Amino acid sequence: MFTMSHMEPAKQTDVLQTSLLAVTQTAIGCGLGLLLGGKMSRGAQKTTAFSLLGIGALLALPAIVDAVTHLISGPATERGAKKRLDSIRHDSGLPDDAEVF
Repeated sequence: MFTMSHMEPAKQTDVLQTSLLAVTQTAIGCGLGLLLGGKMSRGAQKTTAFSLLGIGALLALPAIVDAVTHLISGPATERGAKKRLDSIRHDSGLPDDAEVF
């Protein structure tokens, strides 16, 4: 079975499919919200809206943290280059579970 290494860049089709999936899920959610919104009281609408906004923010938080971390210490930054060079210098080149005689 072929697995994608963490070092390989994402393919353009993977990014397109992921983006398309996110857009379709958003469209379905908005459509259902518009259909069901009129049947709810104003207080229930506000509670539901704030709950969904909170859940959305919590779910987006790891992606935001990852993007900021990549900007600060990604491979294209000076800090990222130093980190990679240090890992190369201190790595034995063997897996941790390898037996060396």
